[in-house]
Amino acid sequence: MDTLHIEIATPEKLVVDQQADYAEIPGKDGYMGILPGHAALLSELAHGKLTLTTGGKTESFTVTGGYVEVRDNHVRVLADGVE
Repeated sequence: MDTLHIEIATPEKLVVDQQADYAEIPGKDGYMGILPGHAALLSELAHGKLTLTTGGKTESFTVTGGYVEVRDNHVRVLADGVE
């Protein structure tokens, strides 16, 4: 099965660099579900909960704005802040 390569970074540091099966990301116009094979996308982030699912295990982060880019099963989140 294909996976996504997820990178979550703030201006200070790289917070996450891992593979995931699914990502749910708070976009400016609502939550976006990202699966392997997703079309290329560039979007502004909203303040909200970002969730990563890998092998049935879920991990959550709170992001406080920024941008997300999805391209070729690579998800880059450039967040103003991550908790």
